[in-house]
Amino acid sequence: MSIALQLKHWLEHPDPQACLAELTTARTLPGLVIAALHLGLMVACWLLETELTRRAKAPQAWPNCPHCGSRLHSKGYQRRQIQTLVGAIA
Repeated sequence: MSIALQLKHWLEHPDPQACLAELTTARTLPGLVIAALHLGLMVACWLLETELTRRAKAPQAWPNCPHCGSRLHSKGYQRRQIQTLVGAIA
């Protein structure tokens, strides 16, 4: 599924819909700016989470350890959360 189609589905969920409604009902310029910024941050978080998940699921060729020469390997996918400039990414 393309990123544009995924974004379309994501925007149809309740939380982004609430932000879009807030954006369309803002009466002042500062309110409009804050609503647009909030929606933009939500999109940025979604994009980062989508890309990180795609990369985590992609096959990885692990190199040899630079110290002992043995083959490195993954201990498996683990869900994590990190605070970034655009918010918490899970």
